[in-house]
Amino acid sequence: MKETKVYPQSEADQDFAKLLKNIRTEENVSLDQLAMGLMSASQLVKIENGERPINKNIRDRLLERLGIAKELYENLLDLCDFEEWDYKKKILSAIQNKKIEDAYRLLKEYKAHLRENDRINHQFILAMWGEVLKQEGASKEKIAECYRKAVILTIPDAEKVWSEKRPLSVLEMNLLLETIIYGNNMDYLHKCRVLMEYIDTGYYDEIMKAKIYPKIVYYYLKKQILFKEYWNVETQTENLKICEKAIDKLRDAGRTYYLVELLEIEIQILETMPEDAVTEHLEKNETDKINARELISVIKNLYAEYEVPAYMQDCTYFYQQKWIFSMKDVLRTRRAMFGLTQEQLCEGICSVKSLRRAEKGQTDMQRETLKKLLNRLGLSGQMQWSRLITSDREVIRMAEELADYINDRKFSVASKQLESLKSRIDLDIPQNKQYFLEKQALLEFEQGKVTREEFVKMEKEALECTLCAENLYRKENVYLTEREIICISNSWKGMEGKQKRESINLILRLYDYYALNNGLSQAISVYEIVTEAAVNELGNNGEHVRAEEIDRKSIKASLSCRRVWDIHYKIYDILWNEKKLMKKSGKRVSNNRMNTELKRCIIMSHYVKRYFYENVYKEKLS
Repeated sequence: MKETKVYPQSEADQDFAKLLKNIRTEENVSLDQLAMGLMSASQLVKIENGERPINKNIRDRLLERLGIAKELYENLLDLCDFEEWDYKKKILSAIQNKKIEDAYRLLKEYKAHLRENDRINHQFILAMWGEVLKQEGASKEKIAECYRKAVILTIPDAEKVWSEKRPLSVLEMNLLLETIIYGNNMDYLHKCRVLMEYIDTGYYDEIMKAKIYPKIVYYYLKKQILFKEYWNVETQTENLKICEKAIDKLRDAGRTYYLVELLEIEIQILETMPEDAVTEHLEKNETDKINARELISVIKNLYAEYEVPAYMQDCTYFYQQKWIFSMKDVLRTRRAMFGLTQEQLCEGICSVKSLRRAEKGQTDMQRETLKKLLNRLGLSGQMQWSRLITSDREVIRMAEELADYINDRKFSVASKQLESLKSRIDLDIPQNKQYFLEKQALLEFEQGKVTREEFVKMEKEALECTLCAENLYRKENVYLTEREIICISNSWKGMEGKQKRESINLILRLYDYYALNNGLSQAISVYEIVTEAAVNELGNNGEHVRAEEIDRKSIKASLSCRRVWDIHYKIYDILWNEKKLMKKSGKRVSNNRMNTELKRCIIMSHYVKRYFYENVYKEKLS
C-alpha cells in the first residue's frame, strides 16, 4: 500500500482545523483527552493550528470523538486513502455476505500492508476479525479477547472509561460494548449503564446516537430480562422507559438499528406488567406513542417483502461512509465535463506533467496546488465537506434542522431558518452560495412565490455557482457533488419534455454506475431524495412501471441501510402507480388493499415523526 506523502495543510484545510478547535473548546474537552491513543497533545495542537497534515482516518476519528458523524461528509480521497477504503469496502462486503474465507484472506492481505503504528486500521482489522469469529461460532473468550485487543489500540487505559468520562467515538463505544457482551463481566449491567450515560450526557449528533444507543439498550435489557421474575412494577416501568427512549432515538434519526429486537423486548416487558400499570404508563405518554405490536408486524413484513434481514446481522454499519471518489477519477472526469484540456486546466497553476501523473494515479499532488485545480473545476479545495463549508458547529446543526423543516413542509419556518443561516455562512464560498440559492429557490417555489419557469432559472443559477458544463445531460461520464445533484433533481418540478427526460436519465445513470462499483450504501441519503423526485415525474408522465421499479429498488437499498425516512412516501407512490395502471386496464385497486397499504404508510410516517404525511394518509382511508 502506498505511503501517504506528508504535505503541509492547505488553506482549504483551515476550516476543519478551526472546527475541531471550536468544538473541542466548546465541549471542554482537553487536548490530552481528544488525542488519547491517537497522537500526542502537541501533535493535535499542530493540527488545530493548521501546521500538520491529517489523513482521513484520523480526521474521522477526531470528528466522531467530538460527536459529529462521518456520514455528513462527502469525500475525495488521495491514492493511499482510496486504496485503503477499497480494501475495507471488500472486507465489509465479505462479512455482510458471510463469505468467511474471503474475509480471512482480505484481512490478512490488508494487515500485511499496514504500518505497525497504524492504530486505527489495526483496530478495524481486529473489529472485523471479531465479526468473523462470531460467524464461525468461536468461543466467547476468543471473541472477547479479540475485542479487548482492538479497544486498547486507541484507548490504552480502557478500564478508566468506566469511572472517568472520555471523549469516545461510536466505534470505540461499540468495541467496549462487545467486550462486555462476550467477556465474563460481573458488572455487565453497570458498564452498559455507563455507556448509556455517555450518550445521554454527551454531545453526539442524532445519527451517532441512533447507531450505538439502541444496541447498548438491547444488550442491557436482554441481560435484565433474565431476571424478570424478580422485577417489581418500578423495575418494569424503568426498563420500559429505557427501551422506549432507545426507540425514540431511532425515530429521531429515521433508522431501524436493533428496532425489531427492542420492540420484542418492549412487548415482553408489557406482558410482565400489571394491566393497571400498563394503562397508567400509556396515559402518561399518550401524545406520541407507537403501538409496538403494530409496528413490529409492519417492519417485519416490509423487510421480508424486500428480502432484507429484519434482525441486525453484524457491526459493519458503523463503518459506512458517504459519496467516496478517487481524486484521480474526479480530476479526469470533471476536466472532461468542463471541456478543458490538461494544458488549459493547468495554466498558471502547475505543470501538465504533474496533472497527467495525478490523473493516472501515479502520484498525489501538493495540497495547495490541488486546491487551485479543484476550485477551477468548481469544487471545494477540501477533501471532505458537509452541506456547508464552515468552522461553526452551530451552522451544521442549523442546516440539519432546516432539512427537517422542509421535510415536514414547514416552509415559513424553514425560510426564517435559512435567513438565520445566511448571516452565519461565508457566501463568497461558491458551495455555500449554491446551498443558499438552492434552498431559497425551493422554498419560494413551494410557497407559490415563483412560477415553474422562474424556479428552473433559480435552480440553474444555483447549479452554475459550481458547474457550467455544455450539454451536461448528454454526457456519459460525470462527477457531481450531492448539492449539484439536488439542484438538478429539484429542477424537474418545473421542466418539460425532452430536457426533463434527459436530466432524469443522467442522474439515474450516475447512480446506477456508482452502485455497480460501490453499492448504494455510500450514496443512499441523496439517492432517496433523487429517486423520490424522479418517480414523481415519471408517474406524472405515465411511466408507471418504470416508476415502481425505481421505488422498489430504492426501498430495498434504504432497508438494507436501516434507513426508513421516506419509506412511507414510496409505499404510497407504488400504490398510486398501481391505481393508474389498473385504471388503464379498466380495473380498480380493492378497498382492502388500499386501506392495508395506507395503514402501512400511516404507521411508517408516524414512526419517523412525519406527522404532515401521517395526516394526509389518514384522510385517504375509506
